[in-house]
Amino acid sequence: MNRFNNATFTLLGLIFLVAALRITHVLPNNFAPITALCLLGSAYFTRRWMAFVFPAAIMLVSDFALGFDSAISTFGVYFSYFLIVIMGFALTNSVKASRVLGITISSSFLFFVVTNFICWMGNPIYSQDFSGLIFNYVGAIPFFRSSFISDIFFSGLFFAAFEFIKIKFPKFAAVPNSKK
Repeated sequence: MNRFNNATFTLLGLIFLVAALRITHVLPNNFAPITALCLLGSAYFTRRWMAFVFPAAIMLVSDFALGFDSAISTFGVYFSYFLIVIMGFALTNSVKASRVLGITISSSFLFFVVTNFICWMGNPIYSQDFSGLIFNYVGAIPFFRSSFISDIFFSGLFFAAFEFIKIKFPKFAAVPNSKK
């Protein structure tokens, strides 16, 4: 039995492209395709573990190439992507533009809230009270704009491209999620 179908290889190719984009600094700061990749993998990988492993692998490889942030910050980013993959499972067998858009927007906000909360937590730059937390979130809004736009852009691009490939080249169509 073939362990990997053509859709898996298509997704893996896209994953390597994303890793290359992240490492080469082709994209502006905070304009990254990782959230879109997490959602795409959640929707289409026939083995759910792959939806977790490949985005994490991209992050690890590119973090080794670019340099890691603080341990707590790195944890926040990876944990956010872990949660985004789980959210993306709602797209399994039900990929519709409205659902992709809704989950992408939710994912962007989740990433913003989690990573900035972790940035605030225990950070001596901010007072460790509600006003310090709000100050932290307000200061992060300009960065959120870029990541929000990139999440919507890349999710639209990746999902549209994958659906186009499935239609144009039926042999690349994903096998229904029978193995979880």
